Amino acid sequence: MLKHLITMGRRKDKEYKDAYELYTQTNLGKNEIATIVKVSTKQLNTWINENSWDLDKSAVETTVPQLIRNYFKNLSLINQKATDEKRPLDSSECDQIIKITNAINTLRKRYNLSNYHAILKECLEWLNIEHNEAAKVLAPAMFEFLQHKAKEIRNDS
Repeated sequence: MLKHLITMGRRKDKEYKDAYELYTQTNLGKNEIATIVKVSTKQLNTWINENSWDLDKSAVETTVPQLIRNYFKNLSLINQKATDEKRPLDSSECDQIIKITNAINTLRKRYNLSNYHAILKECLEWLNIEHNEAAKVLAPAMFEFLQHKAKEIRNDS
């Protein structure tokens, strides 16, 4: 009996982890996720509500460009306040500007071309095995995407 409970506990743990990943990192609906991980929608809703998955989902959905845009808004507000008050920036504002600028630079360098290449390569290898015709169609688009990202990364530097 104990062995059965341990096995069941491990299975639930895997289902929980899979459901969490699908809920927070995809646009799948709750019914679809419940079906994929083989739990009831009631169980899935319990996990979502008891563990604040919606907060995690919104954090995952926040993109790097959105974060950078918000940082630039903050920089603008700091500068605008000093301008409105007709005074130079104080040391606290200068410190904030330095920290925000460093955060922007860190976010811009977060993804490099080799990350994109590795992901696309893995995807294409899988497509070649599972959906060969689709791989033939998608490979050129993936290459174009990689070229686009290379240009984008160069422009951010």
